[in-house]
Amino acid sequence: MMFYLWTLLKLLTGFGFVLAYLNLSGRTQFSQMNAIDLIGNFILGGVIGGVLYTDAIAYHTYVAVLAMSILVLMGLNMLCRRFHLFRNVTIGRPIPIIRNGHFLVRNIEDQNNRVDILNVASQLNLQGIFSFDEVAYAQIEPNGSLTVTCDPNRIPAPIVICNGLIRETELEEVGQSREELLADMEKLGITSPEDVLLAEYRYYPASPGVLHDSGASPMAGHFHYVCMNGDVLPHAAPERISPQSVAPATPFKSAGLPPYLKSSTEGPARAGATS
Repeated sequence: MMFYLWTLLKLLTGFGFVLAYLNLSGRTQFSQMNAIDLIGNFILGGVIGGVLYTDAIAYHTYVAVLAMSILVLMGLNMLCRRFHLFRNVTIGRPIPIIRNGHFLVRNIEDQNNRVDILNVASQLNLQGIFSFDEVAYAQIEPNGSLTVTCDPNRIPAPIVICNGLIRETELEEVGQSREELLADMEKLGITSPEDVLLAEYRYYPASPGVLHDSGASPMAGHFHYVCMNGDVLPHAAPERISPQSVAPATPFKSAGLPPYLKSSTEGPARAGATS
């Protein structure tokens, strides 16, 4: 009987530690987990499963190992948030494969172990897109999902600053330099990248012409900043709708209605006319 009680206590303890880790890390759904979380799940499962059916490991040792494992996982996730290079190695980064309707063959060849073009076609079909010719932009996310748009004016904006740190790789991809970014920040009164929580480069397709080495048309755009105090720069002017721009309501017409609705709507009008 004592064996089952100890097993239940160990099981509840493991469940409590895992639940606490999920709440502290904000990973409340499976889709939010990254590669570190998945590996951590195997580690925690091995620790809990290995201790449940043996009395050779003391309970306090079991709790200490669980706590140590969770601290390691939280530390690795913190490193991912703080260091861009570490995040690229452990989790990965988005892989653009189509831009302006052009396949980025170099990106596909460089990531040939991760890009399955047949799987990309299947994911397009699931989203109701049945031909690559319809795609304006597509990229494979670090979790393996596919982001795709058929509108060339609605392309994901690369993040060039995150938590005050400039992401050099993303800057190079959009054809901008660190000096150009700092000069643009100075125009808006931002003195340092450390004052920026998030910055993105919103770009729009240029006219077809000279192509980059990657096979994509040159892109033009501008930077947007979210400052540490919550301000968004540059400020976007809100769209105002004037009363004159609102189309007047059109009178109700029953020409396209079924016969039983026509009679019900036209009946009162006829009665009023005859009276």
